[in-house]
Amino acid sequence: MNKGKSITTEKVPVEKEPKLVAEDMDESIQEIEEAAYYVGLNRGRNSHPGDEVSDWLEAEKAVREDQ
Repeated sequence: MNKGKSITTEKVPVEKEPKLVAEDMDESIQEIEEAAYYVGLNRGRNSHPGDEVSDWLEAEKAVREDQ
């Protein structure tokens, strides 16, 4: 018994084209992968310390700033 409490039966909007969201996400990941490759390549050429994770994070930041 829910005295004083009401239950809402509002419909929550559903994404009409969820595939597009997934495609956008895949595209972003591919952009980050490519950018991380070049970050790592430049890091190695210049003998800078770092690893794949730092390359990824730097690339992700750059890609997000460009969007």
